[in-house]
Amino acid sequence: FDEFKPLYGSALCVGWAKLHGHPIGILANARGVLMSEEAQKAAQFIQLANQKDTPLLFLHNTTGYMVGAEYEQGGIIKHGAMMINAVSNSKVPHLTVIMGASYGAGNYGMNGRAYDPRFLFTWPSAKSSVMGPAQLAGVLEIVARESAEKKGQPFDAEGFVAIKEMVETQIEEQSLPYVLSGMVYDDGVIDPRDTRTVLGICLSVIDNQPIEGAMNFGVFRL
Repeated sequence: FDEFKPLYGSALCVGWAKLHGHPIGILANARGVLMSEEAQKAAQFIQLANQKDTPLLFLHNTTGYMVGAEYEQGGIIKHGAMMINAVSNSKVPHLTVIMGASYGAGNYGMNGRAYDPRFLFTWPSAKSSVMGPAQLAGVLEIVARESAEKKGQPFDAEGFVAIKEMVETQIEEQSLPYVLSGMVYDDGVIDPRDTRTVLGICLSVIDNQPIEGAMNFGVFRL
């Protein structure tokens, strides 16, 4: 690393580095959910990378953006939108490696397949889906419970256990890296020990053409 700037107590770290002689900007999820401070930091870092015409590497291990009334009142929707705005309008080449979890909007914010990274790889430990298995099963239970209450019927919590288990098992299986790779959601599952070599080859490919960052990013809500 030439320069590394972690946020205190943060789940997101950013830094400038050289990989096999190629300059690169790195955004890495250390753990868990993305908060407002991290989303703003990422948006600024992506803009800087475009000004420096420097490729970006996104390392995933996130369950998504923080939810809840307190965080929404604090601006998490606005700040998350800033980060996604920056990612979607960035013109420098993007590399993505999903090392751990990559769920929901966190997958988008960290430049998942939907945002067309130049290369995207997964580790054998990776998992990716719209929601985590337990979270999705929990949402289905809430919806079923509220639906029963509106109809004036008792909610069969014991009977719903089997449905929750079935949903969790199905989503868990579909989120595994070899399933994702089979659906061409990535460019291959790689051995973690080969990550630097694989990324170095990708940067050599990218370096065959001039790299020009975005000159503008549209309107950010401040």
